[in-house]
Amino acid sequence: MDPLATVTVLLPVFNGIPYIEEAIISVLSQTFTDFEFLLIDDGSRDGTLQLLQGWQARDGRIKVVVHETNRGLIASLNEGLSLATGKYIARMDADDVCLPHRLQRQVEFMEAHPEIGVCGGQASYTGTGRITTNPLDHEQIKCFQLFWCAFTHPSVMMRKSVLDQYGIRYQPYPHAEDYDLWNRLAKVCGLVNLPDVLVVKRDHPAQVSVAHKPLQDHVANLIRIEQLRELGIEPTPEEFSIHLDFASYRIKVHDPVMHAKAALWAHKIMDANAGRGIYHPQKLKDFLGECFQISARLQQ
Repeated sequence: MDPLATVTVLLPVFNGIPYIEEAIISVLSQTFTDFEFLLIDDGSRDGTLQLLQGWQARDGRIKVVVHETNRGLIASLNEGLSLATGKYIARMDADDVCLPHRLQRQVEFMEAHPEIGVCGGQASYTGTGRITTNPLDHEQIKCFQLFWCAFTHPSVMMRKSVLDQYGIRYQPYPHAEDYDLWNRLAKVCGLVNLPDVLVVKRDHPAQVSVAHKPLQDHVANLIRIEQLRELGIEPTPEEFSIHLDFASYRIKVHDPVMHAKAALWAHKIMDANAGRGIYHPQKLKDFLGECFQISARLQQ
C-alpha cells in the first residue's frame, strides 16, 4: 500500500457477502488510480475476511485491517480516519458500487477548491433507478441539514487535514453518525455535493435504513433537536411534529389550521436565525418555502 497516495478509500465491512466483491472491483476499476484501499473487517464470520485477503494478495493498493470481534461501524470508521495516509478520504460501503469516474471527479474538484472539506455527489438506486437530488452548495446544505442528512455517505470525500486540524471524528450516533459529522464540519470548512451520480446504492432488506430504521429515526431526531437548540429553540412536541412534517414534505397545506401552524413554525425558525446568524437568511427562507411547495404538489 502506498503511504503517499493522494486518496485513502475507507471501507469498513461486517459480513459483507454477497455484495462486497462487486464493491471492491468498482474501487479498483477507478480511472483515478493514485489511492490506497483500506478495508476494515469488523469481525466477519461469513467468509468476508478470506475474500478481502485474497484481493489484498492481488493488488498492492489494498490493506486489510482485522478485528477479531465486532467493534461496530463508528469505531471502525474512526480507526480508518486515523490510519488513512491520503490527502483525501473517500468513504465507501460494502454493498454499494462506485462509478468509474468517481474518485477522479472528486479529486479534481477538491484540488481546485481548497476551501472545501467535504465533497459528496448524487447516487442512483438499484431496482427503482431513483437518483438523489442532494443539495449542491454550502448554504443550501446547511439549511437542508436542519431537517435531514444532506449527503449520501458512501459518495463522500473528505479532506483529512481538516479532520485532523479540528480533531473531528464520528461520534456515537448509531446509524446517523454521518448526519452529525456534517453539522460539525460545516462550522469549519465548506461542504458541497456535485451534481454527478458517483455511486450506485443497493436496496436490500439488510441495509441500515431498512434493518435499523426505528433507531436511525430516533437518533436523527436527537440531531435535529440539537440544531434547533443552537438556534435557541426548545421545540414543544407539537412544534417538533410540525418540524418533521417539513422534513418529509407532508405539511398539511390544505388544512387551514395546520397550514397556519406550519407558517408560524417557519417564522419562528427564521426569527431565531436572524438573531444567531447560523444560516443564510434568504437560502433558509427559500428552503422553507420549498417545503410548502413540495408538500402541496405531493398532496394534489
